Amino acid sequence: MNLKQIMRAQIAPQLIAIRKQKGLSLQDVALQTPLSMNMITIMEQGEPLSARYYLRLIKFYGKKLEFRLIELK
Repeated sequence: MNLKQIMRAQIAPQLIAIRKQKGLSLQDVALQTPLSMNMITIMEQGEPLSARYYLRLIKFYGKKLEFRLIELK
């Protein structure tokens, strides 16, 4: 699995879920961050963007991004 696939399969759905859990619309998030609604939508679709954009959104949600290495089976 490459990074783009990881973004689509794992991180993007979590970003949507967190935003919805917090009861925020795309517009709410855009008004409270330096990110546009279009940029947030792109991230929620798992498109490859600079990590800094993802990190801004993740930090806004009060989360952190963590990578782990696991054994291949």
